[in-house]
Amino acid sequence: MRIKYLFFVIVAVSFCSLFFSLLAFADDAGKKQKDNPRLISGETFLSSDFVKLLKNKEYTKALAAIDVLAVKYPFDPLVLRYRGLTLEKLGRRKDAIDTYKQILSKNPKYLPAMIFLSRAYISAGQREKAAEELRTIIRSSASVEYHNWAQAQLNRLRLGVKNAGSQVQKKPYLLGKMGITYDSNPLLVPDNKDLVSTKKKAGVRYTLDIDLGYPLVLEKDFRLDTLYIGQQTWHDGGTNAVNFTSQGFAVDAKKRKLFGERAVIFGGRYDFRENLLRSSYFSTINRFLLSADTSFWKKTRTHFYTRLSVLGYKQDGSDPSVSSRDGFRGGVGVTQYFYSSDLKSFFFIKPEFNFNQTKGDNFIRRGVLGRIGAHTPIKFLRNTDFDISVGYDWGEYPEFSSLSALDTEDRQDNRLDNYVAITHHIKPNLAWRTFYRFIKSDNNNAFYERERQIAGMEIIFSL
Repeated sequence: MRIKYLFFVIVAVSFCSLFFSLLAFADDAGKKQKDNPRLISGETFLSSDFVKLLKNKEYTKALAAIDVLAVKYPFDPLVLRYRGLTLEKLGRRKDAIDTYKQILSKNPKYLPAMIFLSRAYISAGQREKAAEELRTIIRSSASVEYHNWAQAQLNRLRLGVKNAGSQVQKKPYLLGKMGITYDSNPLLVPDNKDLVSTKKKAGVRYTLDIDLGYPLVLEKDFRLDTLYIGQQTWHDGGTNAVNFTSQGFAVDAKKRKLFGERAVIFGGRYDFRENLLRSSYFSTINRFLLSADTSFWKKTRTHFYTRLSVLGYKQDGSDPSVSSRDGFRGGVGVTQYFYSSDLKSFFFIKPEFNFNQTKGDNFIRRGVLGRIGAHTPIKFLRNTDFDISVGYDWGEYPEFSSLSALDTEDRQDNRLDNYVAITHHIKPNLAWRTFYRFIKSDNNNAFYERERQIAGMEIIFSL
């Protein structure tokens, strides 16, 4: 059996297996642990004098009552956590922060203490420390609820909200990256003389990507952003200055919805882009994206998505019924993330089924792609992450018509795409990344064979 068919079967089986597993999945809270005499039971805690005093806002008496519980349960994180909260209510923020740190010194993965600590930092005006705790929660939480809460708080901090519980202030923001990339075999325009050369022509390109956004709606469970999206690529003389420009706008929406105890984040996005090649009109793209994110198992995250692009090019070609690329491109897929025990590393697998439905038969395509990869911090390099992934894309052109001596059955895509990167976080809003990518595309004939090695460095920033 050919490798592409084997790959297709593997991806299809993986996709179907995951799909039916999700349908069959039922919540299982698990069996409760046996009572630990060193830990307070929920019933005892709720019936204590402390809870009554706290509800009545008698914080001085509540502190005395929680101190009594702390003597009996000195290592109980629940008792210590509410002792810290009571100290906060009394204005003793430093003591409260020390209490939360005490919990985390014995149990660094205790997320409720991280949440209370981040809130204490916010109240104390220590925004950078609060942001760091929130990022830790986002990286560590296997709970969608914790993850979404922390992300919402972090978004509010970035938008300049003085207190995460106060009225949200809507401010513009900027996301971007710029870099330099070496390409051993860059794509060239059709009239470039290097296309007919037997010698491959390496080149260097400089890139700048900018997203400038503003939250039109920013609520607890709903967010709507409008964005300007721009991309500029400059090539050196080695590629005959094949510069590319893309300008457009986007509307992006996120909605959090609870189904019982399960939270799902629904997403919808529309992009419009006008693309220029050498300052001349090249193409127009309208893209629609729908997604849903949730967690079905501990230490996992599942991302469902579907995409559809409507493309229009400058020319339909010499024979539009064969050579026109105008039409639709779409796909449906799922990405499944599996996190490590410390929740700082993850492995992912992504199968997708896709299609191109164009005016020209030569570009009508049916295909499947798969990608697997991993992300992990580099332990001996502080604030540095390592990413690696491998992808395979296969597609066939069922209505391909040859305008040359090519065998019509030979128009099938096979592309292997390997990627590795190291990212160092200089500040919360500034990082640099070095990367290497190897792409090998071939066909049943040698006409479409192409091999590229791409390496570069980029600066990633936000404001």
